[in-house]
Amino acid sequence: MEELDIKDLLLYFLNKSVPFFAIVAFVVTLGCLYSVFLQQPKYTSKTSIILTGFSSNETSSITQSDLTVNSKLVSTYKEIVKSRRVLNQVIENLKLEYGTSELAKMISVGAIKDTEIIEISVTDASAKQAYFIANEVAEVFGKEAKDLYNLSNVSILDSAEIEDYPSNFNISKQVILYVGAGVAVAIFVLFIFYYFDTTIKSVSDVERKFGLTILGSVPDYTKKKKGGKRK
Repeated sequence: MEELDIKDLLLYFLNKSVPFFAIVAFVVTLGCLYSVFLQQPKYTSKTSIILTGFSSNETSSITQSDLTVNSKLVSTYKEIVKSRRVLNQVIENLKLEYGTSELAKMISVGAIKDTEIIEISVTDASAKQAYFIANEVAEVFGKEAKDLYNLSNVSILDSAEIEDYPSNFNISKQVILYVGAGVAVAIFVLFIFYYFDTTIKSVSDVERKFGLTILGSVPDYTKKKKGGKRK
């Protein structure tokens, strides 16, 4: 494999600035067309639950023991939210046509750091369906957690709302992504053309490719004549 001349490669890219930007513009245009006409909008509804004290007396305060147990239960509760036991009940209650594995992919569960708050996010092509599923998951999970642990420490902090705007559309981020992809494609295409270009363009090409010493060269006077500098 021939050694690449970095200087020649950079000069080649500089001389090919027009096709370079043309390729970038083409990729960005394709990406924008995909976003506008082909990308399916998806909506995300979020609800959050908080782990509270275990006492049924509303006037009692949360003890340090409650906080310790809750912090240890957060990771377990995150798994229970997406368990078949909970999802099957949600599917039955809402008469959904999804299977448990399909519904699980639509649900994202996360815990807010250093808190006993668990956030449940549901993403669906229908904003209303995402809203209903998110609230139902929180309700069913609260009941199932009580049955499993015999603890009443789950309360809904914020109910889900119907979102008006798609969660998978972010024009600025998508354009930046398309520009980055266009630059990568342009560099790759131009490099391929450069690497497999076997034409001789200069005296240094002859010396490098054939190992010959050039004693002299004949200037191309036709270019000067065309430019009107020599008659």
